[in-house]
Amino acid sequence: MTDQSGITRRSLLAGTAAAVLAAGTTAEAYALPSTIDRTALAALTLPNPPAAGIARGQVFDNAIPDRSVYAGLVSFVWGASSLAQPAGAVPSAYMPAFRDFDKTHTLAWYETNHPDWIAYTADTPDRSAVAWEFNNQTYVPIDFQNPDVRTFYWNSFVQPKIDAGYPIIAFDNIGTFNGYGNAGHYQGSRWVQQYIGGTAGRVDSAWSTAVLDWMSYLSQRLHAAGIGMAANITWNASVQLADMLQAVSLVDVYVDEQGFTVHRPGNYNDAAWDAKFSFTRQIAGQTLHLAINQTTEDTLATATQAQIDWAVANYLLYREQKSMLTICGVGEYHVFVDCQQLHTNIGAPSAAPVLDPSGAYTRRYQRGMTLVNKSASATAVVTLPAGTFTDLHGATVSGQLSMPPNSGSVLAN
Repeated sequence: MTDQSGITRRSLLAGTAAAVLAAGTTAEAYALPSTIDRTALAALTLPNPPAAGIARGQVFDNAIPDRSVYAGLVSFVWGASSLAQPAGAVPSAYMPAFRDFDKTHTLAWYETNHPDWIAYTADTPDRSAVAWEFNNQTYVPIDFQNPDVRTFYWNSFVQPKIDAGYPIIAFDNIGTFNGYGNAGHYQGSRWVQQYIGGTAGRVDSAWSTAVLDWMSYLSQRLHAAGIGMAANITWNASVQLADMLQAVSLVDVYVDEQGFTVHRPGNYNDAAWDAKFSFTRQIAGQTLHLAINQTTEDTLATATQAQIDWAVANYLLYREQKSMLTICGVGEYHVFVDCQQLHTNIGAPSAAPVLDPSGAYTRRYQRGMTLVNKSASATAVVTLPAGTFTDLHGATVSGQLSMPPNSGSVLAN
């Protein structure tokens, strides 16, 4: 969730999960690890989204002069620059999970002071390439397995935010797959291989085990201090379902920056949609979840109505009370954005999602229904319940609704 965009970032985030996850779409619901003290969890200050309507999250707030603009609308602020929030909006303090967040700790500083803490790839014969995230060479990637690094990271970044009064610490860009090619570090002049590294090592149990152990360390220390943990955990083609479920089980607020749009025109569809939807439904009732749906335009104001409808319809399809939503343009963070669809309220869900004979998925609500056609190629013609419905744009619908490929609709009655 950095400000870096471009090819490297898109290649990391935009992959579909069909190939790896198709076999796991009916996995059993996970349980919180036994190492977590559930008594301590009950005392945490966490978001409390409303049971009806669209519960919303705000991604950074540093460019919002008057935060009262989202009073009563936002339940959670990812990366809050201030603890002064409207009632009901719970702030979190931001930091990257695998990098040193101090700009003064340059690569040269590390080479002088802690050369054995630097994480490298194996992309060059001499293993001299640093494992930069998104090719962002401002924040040095560090060996988070090293106990000294963990102590330094906690004391430098986490503890000051706890001392400042933040109830939740938010960790960014956690990948249970090795997306940056990390391979190891140096101990003096000796190379220490930790992971496979490179493209072949994106799926590597040594990496995922290390990441989950790092998350567990952070989670347990935070909970012991009465602080919640949020994490932006990347979903893409290299994700292993068991790793993803375990990672989500370790946090109090799971942030999904890919949502159902993946900030690209095609959205998720077909088998990739099946995998993402099954996973999301699996966690929806158990873990606070903020889905960020970036549209394909720079601003939400210029986004297509079809893609906004798609994001809202999918949200309502999987929604439980712990589910929150953000819709914005590509990288349109830091500011408050709004649109009429985000004020949709058709009550609370009155049934579970079902697969309609047309191929679309539908779900009934107290005052309407949501519909999603996940097919990339087929139109779905859904026979509606008796009565007249109104869509998100004020058009009335009755009898049947013809849904183009890869589309969503929300109907009120």
